[in-house]
Formats: sequence, C-alpha cells, structure tokens
Amino acid sequence: MKFWKSGFKTFLFLSVLFLLMPQPGHAIPAFARKFGVKCYTCHTIPPALNKNGYMFKRLGYRMPPDEMDGSKPAPKVSELDKDIKFSLTNSFAVILQGSVTEDKTVSDSGTTTSVSPSTSCGSDTSSSSTCSSFNLDEAAMFFAGAVPDSGFSYFGHYELYQDGGSGLEQGFGVYTGGRANSSYFVKGGEIHMQEGEGTRAAMFYNLFPDPSYTLTNVDPIGFTLDQHPTGVDFGYTWASPYFGKIFAVSAKVTNGLAADGSEILNGSTKNSKDVWADADYWFGPDGGVTVMMYRGSKDQNQTDANGNPFTFRPTFYRVGAFGNYLFFDKLDLLGGYIHSNDDWLWNQGGTMSHYTANSYRGEADYYIKTGTALMARFDRSNQKIDPNPLMHTRAWGVGAEHAMTDLGNVVVRATYNQEHDGDPVALVGSTDKKFMLDFRFMW
Repeated sequence: MKFWKSGFKTFLFLSVLFLLMPQPGHAIPAFARKFGVKCYTCHTIPPALNKNGYMFKRLGYRMPPDEMDGSKPAPKVSELDKDIKFSLTNSFAVILQGSVTEDKTVSDSGTTTSVSPSTSCGSDTSSSSTCSSFNLDEAAMFFAGAVPDSGFSYFGHYELYQDGGSGLEQGFGVYTGGRANSSYFVKGGEIHMQEGEGTRAAMFYNLFPDPSYTLTNVDPIGFTLDQHPTGVDFGYTWASPYFGKIFAVSAKVTNGLAADGSEILNGSTKNSKDVWADADYWFGPDGGVTVMMYRGSKDQNQTDANGNPFTFRPTFYRVGAFGNYLFFDKLDLLGGYIHSNDDWLWNQGGTMSHYTANSYRGEADYYIKTGTALMARFDRSNQKIDPNPLMHTRAWGVGAEHAMTDLGNVVVRATYNQEHDGDPVALVGSTDKKFMLDFRFMW
C-alpha cells in the first residue's frame, strides 16, 4: 500500500511538471535545437543512439552531410555546419530524471541485506528487505558543440545530483580532421570508458534505466567498464556513400583506477596506464558489430584469511564481441559476450590465482511506433576464483517506454528487473527485484 501511495504522489508530481513545461518547440536538447531536428534523428529513443547519432559523435558533434553520394569528394570536417552560428542555448542542455521504485533484496545466506536509501523500508523476514521510494535519480548539465569553421569541438557533463553526490562526469576537448567519409579525431580529458563507443549492443546508454549487467559487472578487485578516467582517445572513421556502411576504430590510454575502484583524476603512485581498443562496423538499416579489449592494472587492498591486510597490484583483461540488427525498422535484436581474466591473491606471498568470468547478454527491443517501445533483456555470467567453485549471476528485465512529445525529449518508462548475484569470493548470493516507473525530461 505504501508503494502505491508513493506511485500516486509521483503521478501527480509528474503531471504537474509536464503541464508547467515550456512548449515543445523550445523544450528540446541542445543539438536538436541547433539543427532544427527531432531527437529521433540521432536516437531510436533517447538516449539510445542510432547509426546517424554514432556518426554525429565521430565527426565531433557535426551533422553528417546528406549529399555524400560518392560522385564528388566528401566535404572536409571543418566545413560541416559552417553556416550555423554559435548560440549558447544550442550548446547547453539540462536533463532531469525522477522515479518511483519498489526494491526487494533477498539474501541466500539468511541475513538481511542492505538496499538503497528510500522513504519507506521494512524487513519482510530475517533474510529480506523491501523499500518503496520516490527519487530524484539525476539532474545533469551538458555543454557541448563544435567550434565553427574549425576541427575543434568540446563536451562537458556535470552531475548536479546523482546517487546522492555531484561532480564532473566528463570534460574533454576534441580535434577532428579529414573529410566526412574518412575522418580522424584526437580527444583528451576526463572521458567515459565505454559510453558512446561501439554499436548499439555495446553501448551503455540504452532503453533501460541502467546498462546491462554484462557491461557493468564489478569484479572482486573493484574494476568495471562503467568509469570515466582521465586520458586520451584516438579514432579513425570510414564511411561508404550515404553512410550505408561505417567502419571505425578507437583506442584509449587512461590513468585507470585507484585501489578503491574510483577513477584516478590527479597524481598517483600508479605508474602504468590502462589501454582500451574498439572496432565497429555498421551495416544495413541500423545493424552493427563491435569487438573490444581492455588491459589495465590497479592497486588492491586485500585481507587474508587471518584478517591481516596486505596490498598487491593485479592486472586485468577484458575481451568482448557484440552485435545487433534492426529488422523491418521495428525489431532490434542485440547480443554480446565479455571474457574477464584478472589476477587474484588470497594471501600475501602466496601463489597468484585468477578471477575468470564469461558474461553474455541478449536483448529484444520492439518499436511499436516512433517514440514507443517494448523491451526485454537477459544477462548471465559464470565466475570463478581458483580453488573456489563456479558461481552464477543471472539478470533479466522487461519494460516499456513512451515519448510524450513529438520531439522525443520527454520520456516516461516502466521497467521490472530481477538480478541474482553469486559472489565468487564469499560464495554467497542475493536476489534483487526492482520495479521502477521513471520520467525523463531533456531540455
């Protein structure tokens, strides 16, 4: 009952917010304002990118030219959008997301597990707890665009509020050279590791509120692809006439992670760099294939079986392949795989062991019409640290979302996700069940 009361309050709040919004002609994100297009020009439903949106990013936030038929040289990158003047409102955007959730966590060990903060939490039994909550999930500002008549562009993402905190999420400069069908870029600053890279099955931003487990799995040493370290990014992009096919490669060298799993944004005793590489191939109406790899290292604060603390420096590897294909402009089928292999030390001076994992994902997104979709996905991971036995993690979710404006900048979504995590170190598991109704406003 408490949950449904919270849901009704949320419905009233979102209804009032929608009525008080600016008219749709003004309530559009910065890039859509700049080019006078709808969000669907670059997204299936924001924030999931389509092939045109991917190319837009590769060209340094410049619109791919329509006239590129191969009969004459493609325009230079610096000549794209040359007639569009700089405007502050076309470079600045705000995103707000609120939600109402019911979250239940059940431990396999028979002990109550912690859950995220909420307005109403209670313990159902000694081994489970349930929370109902109304949340401000995110409030963020973006400042991005291309410098007219040059190859330079910029991007800034500042979280005003997310998960109880705030701070710079991304901030970097880019130089893009060459022509629209054969371009290169150099990027430097604080950058997301996997966001916006890869074809759609490999992207973090998708139709669900959170990325798939396969992409966000946190290993026992605290590493995840969901990070935004400082570093440099290099890339090359080739496109056929009318951008029917796109081939792109990228490589990043970054500071990596500190011992606690946070990004290293300044000085550190870590003298090695993490390396990430990616190759993408887009084809057909909106299909693509991605292969990626990651090699890094970090300090690990560990405790042995007797409770004695020690530190060692493990190396970790990731290799993955992903693909998707859009059938009849309606049904998007996505799949992917990541193999993990990380150093692991049980006791100081002991023999180095390894954490290994094989994680798979599958997803089906059905677009009923422009701006309305149904989605379902499934992730499975097998994880092991010798000599411990194999542990399994399963995650699945279903949902629906609908854009409330023709422009696609106001989205309402309902999802249900269930995840059972198997801990390869402690050899215990827990199951989390979460229903979420959220509302996203992008200006």
